[in-house]
Amino acid sequence: MTDDITLTPSEWRGQPAWALESARLRVVTTAGVGAKIVSITDKAAGHEWLVAPADRSFGLLTYGATFIEQDMSGWDEMFPTIKACAYPQPGPYAGAALPDHGEVWALPWEMIAAEDGALTLGVDGRALPYRLMRTLRLDDAATLRLSYAATNTGAHPITALWAAHPQFTAGDDTRIALPDAVRELYNVRDIPDWGAWGLRYPWPRARDQRGQWVDLDRIAPPESGTCRKLYVPPEVAIGWAALVEEGAGHWLRLAWSPQDVPYLGLWVDEGAVNSVRTAALEISTGFHDSLVTAWEKRAVPVLAPGERRTWEVLLRVGTGPLPG
Repeated sequence: MTDDITLTPSEWRGQPAWALESARLRVVTTAGVGAKIVSITDKAAGHEWLVAPADRSFGLLTYGATFIEQDMSGWDEMFPTIKACAYPQPGPYAGAALPDHGEVWALPWEMIAAEDGALTLGVDGRALPYRLMRTLRLDDAATLRLSYAATNTGAHPITALWAAHPQFTAGDDTRIALPDAVRELYNVRDIPDWGAWGLRYPWPRARDQRGQWVDLDRIAPPESGTCRKLYVPPEVAIGWAALVEEGAGHWLRLAWSPQDVPYLGLWVDEGAVNSVRTAALEISTGFHDSLVTAWEKRAVPVLAPGERRTWEVLLRVGTGPLPG
């Protein structure tokens, strides 16, 4: 650990936490509350990137809780599904009930290691036999590395998807930036404004089902009361996505290997669920919010007994031109 990067015990709204800090970034995470990352602060820009708890309480959760009934803040981990469903793979776990937004966001994680500037937390599955681990480390003052490992701890193959669920703050000047290869997005929620899932819309501007033009790279005020969940089409492999605060000139960029993490969903909440506008860049190892649909599409990993699969996400903040 370098002199300018520290990892220290902390506290967040009455819960034990850890703070990882450099001259540019301060990242705070809990273990007991689903390993939620509760704060990502760009100190140089004076900007908090994650939505904070507003009028909802923050604290320990109950297994199987409904996601929208929690505090609706921060960065949660989704595994082994996003949408509640019955486990689809034939075998001894067939039909097992998988909770809303998966299991691990509502489970306490174990602190495995806090050393050399890295924090490793882990959690064991309940409906399925797996171990999920996440390590946070600052590569440099402006770059957070999130390293994940999922291990099948059972005697039979299992299928599971992981997705990041970072509820990023958004305002009038916030723009979602994607690589030039993205020309359209794929709807995965039956919302009146966006029709049945499977419909495709041009990026970054499209007409919704009411015939209204919508800038898909922008987030409307919460008074709109709308939302959308659109994926980059599965045949389009990309390795980064970003949020840009155009007025202030600073940005947050996520990068990953599309071979390890092939899919990206964009959840935009304009007051439909949260009380503030939110943009979630949901990187995922499965295509579609339901593990059932991902399994049917053969767009989700299968882990053999004892198999360990790893992937990483790099989060970088900056000011000025956004790297391509």
